[in-house]
Amino acid sequence: KVAIDACGLDGVLSDPGSLTLFAPTDAAFDLLPPGTVPALLADIPQLTDILKHHVVAANVPSSALSNGQVVTTLLGTDVTVTINSMGVYIDNAMVTIADITADNGVVHVIDAVLIPTTNSIYDIVENSADHTTLEIAIDACGLDGVLSDPGSLTLFAPTDAAFNLLPAGTVAALLADIPTLTDILKHHVVAANVPSSALSNGQVVTTLLGTDVTVTI
Repeated sequence: KVAIDACGLDGVLSDPGSLTLFAPTDAAFDLLPPGTVPALLADIPQLTDILKHHVVAANVPSSALSNGQVVTTLLGTDVTVTINSMGVYIDNAMVTIADITADNGVVHVIDAVLIPTTNSIYDIVENSADHTTLEIAIDACGLDGVLSDPGSLTLFAPTDAAFNLLPAGTVAALLADIPTLTDILKHHVVAANVPSSALSNGQVVTTLLGTDVTVTI
């Protein structure tokens, strides 16, 4: 309750729309490393994100949960439902009390705090076996922070095989010319979330460099 009030989410959780709250107990918060709660109360944006990671914009009673189900939170992150002989789990947290009915949804009490994991564009590149050269280039240009920001971006991400199609010595030369390499990388980034469904034939998209790329379908 202290966290909800601090983040000003009491209004959101009182709205008449349908919501589901996975509600960690005081004991769950006490399981966090010492000092975590005061630190979060001093970092309202991060605490707000964590709280939103516990809320679903739909009424999801326990009867609607299934093993392996992935549920999207108000933060836009996902939590996974596991149902086994031990009980019902939301990620690593066990549901200890289910289906506390409210006028605007349902509350499931859980025994651990759900911490959202990041999956930024940079994380995807970093974890990809096919984008080693791109990761080196991003790091060399100091663009890892840009591609980790929570704002909406689109990256057209050339693979290692794509870099290998460049003339011999090109990658090494670019790594020695950071301004040019930075411009090339920015030419691959759009300052908007552009899923494939939003692309159309002949569409012109402006990149972070201020240059344009054209879509052909």
